[in-house]
Amino acid sequence: LSLMPVWAFMYVRAVTEPPEVVEGPLGTGAEIYSNCASCHGAAGGGGVGYPFEGGSVEATFPHIEDQIRYVYYGTEGFNAAGIEIYGNPDRPGGPHVTGARGVMPAFASQLTQYEIIAVVCHERYTLGGADPTSEEWAAEYEAWCAPDAPIYDAVETGEYDYTSPDAEAIGDVEIIPVGPEAVAGSPAG
Repeated sequence: LSLMPVWAFMYVRAVTEPPEVVEGPLGTGAEIYSNCASCHGAAGGGGVGYPFEGGSVEATFPHIEDQIRYVYYGTEGFNAAGIEIYGNPDRPGGPHVTGARGVMPAFASQLTQYEIIAVVCHERYTLGGADPTSEEWAAEYEAWCAPDAPIYDAVETGEYDYTSPDAEAIGDVEIIPVGPEAVAGSPAG
């Protein structure tokens, strides 16, 4: 009888499904996101920094490359380049002004290029709600954020440097160059 609590504990552990382990960029991004949660909220609901949820991040950055660039260079990089608006200049509800909600740190020296892709994928697809099966987001997801995404793989293995001024398409995937310095974002389309 004294072993009953131990037996019950072991039984529950045996029949409990293990948590799903997410592979690839989304799994890596979820682990890294703790660096972002203090400003953007644990679930991406915002705080000092803008929220990601409800499609807000996709409205601000309709192209993943623009979001990667902003995470890479941060507010300081955009201010140094004289860029007042980051992301989509035609954003519904108005564009985001560089530094308007505080300082976004540059993560270029804190994270690798593939870690930046991973956390951006997590922000867009896990927190932001972009549907990776939708016509609007499927191509981006497959190229950048899927477990076998060719761009993520090429950056992770060192075959591709998205800050290179000579960065080109990978296979048949066209890429908006992130570039060696901050540049203005691109409108949707």
